[in-house]
Formats: sequence, structure tokens, C-alpha cells
Amino acid sequence: MNAPERLPLTVSLQMPADVQPLLVQSLGAVELANAFEIDCAEVAQAAQDQRIAFKKINVVLEAKYKGYVAPAQAIIAQARADWKPAIEANEQAYAILGTKLLKFQEEETARVAAENRAREEAERKARQEAEQKAAAERARAEEVQRQKQEQANREAEARARAEAEARAAAADRQRAIDEGNKEAAREAAERERKAKEEAQARAAAEAKANEQARTVVDNAEAAAQTRTMEAAASKPAPAATVAKIAGLSARENWIAELAPGKTEDDAKLAIITAIAAGRPELASLLKLDLSAANKLAKALKTNANIPGMICRNAPIAASRGK
Repeated sequence: MNAPERLPLTVSLQMPADVQPLLVQSLGAVELANAFEIDCAEVAQAAQDQRIAFKKINVVLEAKYKGYVAPAQAIIAQARADWKPAIEANEQAYAILGTKLLKFQEEETARVAAENRAREEAERKARQEAEQKAAAERARAEEVQRQKQEQANREAEARARAEAEARAAAADRQRAIDEGNKEAAREAAERERKAKEEAQARAAAEAKANEQARTVVDNAEAAAQTRTMEAAASKPAPAATVAKIAGLSARENWIAELAPGKTEDDAKLAIITAIAAGRPELASLLKLDLSAANKLAKALKTNANIPGMICRNAPIAASRGK
């Protein structure tokens, strides 16, 4: 199948010899029309005849003009056919890749955000678990402290009883000595010795219990702080950042579009309602359709009633061919 014949890339426009006089004549048409002073029927008829002549000349000129520029328009059409498909293909490909790249960046941004949320949630859980374990250790330490304090109190009471017993035995020993009762004095001395030993043992047990009561809370607090610091130090690896693509940038591009399920008429009615409710700045969104207004005026004539507009008859001069 043969390829279509290509047009030459250059062309010379040739002015028809019979057109030049018409062009020169037509340049004075406006001055001639302005010169008419229509003040009687004869002049009015002459003006109408001239008007028809202007129209006939224009019919000839328009036909000649189409033939005159046709070769140039054909070359322009050929050039457009040669160049525009490639230009439009590149533009379309550029737009396609732009859309895909923006989609990739949006997905990457969402992925990184999700990873950040997961990382933050893991950190929160680790801190929460460390705090819970620390609280449990503090509670156990407080219970141990309470038990040790009770033990120290019991040892203190036993020590006090032993000390009282030692003082009583010492008094008995002294009384036996005064009375010359050696056996009673010896027995009282033995009782005093045992009571003092008991008091010393109870004092040592009391001191140990008090020391354990003091250190158990400190140890638990130190362990709790260690857990908290370990939780803070063992953070999950940070999420990867959004990939940077050289030469690509995205800027904000806020647009307005119809709400889901709404038509343009729905939006117009909503805007009108909002304007009536006190939002005059929205009036610029309602474009006045003069073509539709003219059609309504033609249809209803004197019965037309458009708020903010008047409907009147604006006659158009028409000519019947001779």
C-alpha cells in the first residue's frame, strides 16, 4: 500500500488579480457607511442597497480568501500532523510517569508513616512493660519492707523484755548479796547474763531487720530504673525515610471537586443557599450564562423575568436578497 503523497514544505501565496481592487474598495467601507445621513426614504433605500452591496462583496472576498489561504493551511495541517503526535506523545508519557512517581511517593510516605507508628507502638509497649515490671518490683519491695519492719518491731519488743529481765536479775543479785545468800546471788547472776545475751541477740536481729527494710526499697528502685533505662536503650531500628528521586518534587495542589454523589446542580443550589445564609464571597463561583439568559428572553419575550436583568427587544437588521 502506497504512502499518501506529502505536501511541499513551502508555498507561495498568489493574490488573484481581481481581488486587489475589492480589497482597496473595502478598506473605505466603514467611512462610506458612517457618511450616510439617513433622513428620508430615498436615502434609507440607498443605504439598504449599499448594505446589500457590502454583503455581496464580502461573500466574494470570503470565498477568495479561503482559496488564497488553503495551500498555507494545508501546509500547517501537514506540519501539525508531522510534529504534534510526537509532542503530544512525549507530553502524555511525561504525565504518565509523573502520575506513577507521585503514586510511588504517596505509597512510600504511607509505608514510612506506618513503620513509624509501629516503631512508636513498640517503644510505647516496651516502656509500659518496663514500668509495669518496675511497679511490681517496687510493690514487692514495699511488702518485704513492711515484713522486715514488723520483724524489727518484734525484735525491739523482745530486746526490751530481755533488758527488763536483765535489770530485774541484777536487782535480785544485789539483794541476795546484801542478804548474804550466795546461792540466790549466783542464780540471779546467771539469769542476768542470759537476759543480757538475749537482749544483745535481739538488738542485733532488730538492727539487721531495720537495715534490710531500708535497703530493699533502694535496691528495688535501682532495679526499676535499670529496667527503664534498658527499655529506652533498646529502641527498634528507625524506619527508612522516603526515597529521594533526583529532579522530582511535589508541591501542594489543592483543588475543589464535587462531593461524592453530588451533581453540578446540587453544588449550585448549595452555594446559592450558603450565599443567602451570609456568605457573599461565594457569589463569584456562580458564572452568569448570558447565552442561556438570551435563550430564555427569546422564549418568554415580555414574560421573561430574570432577577438582576432586564429583557428587552433589540432588533437586528435583516436583508432580503434582490
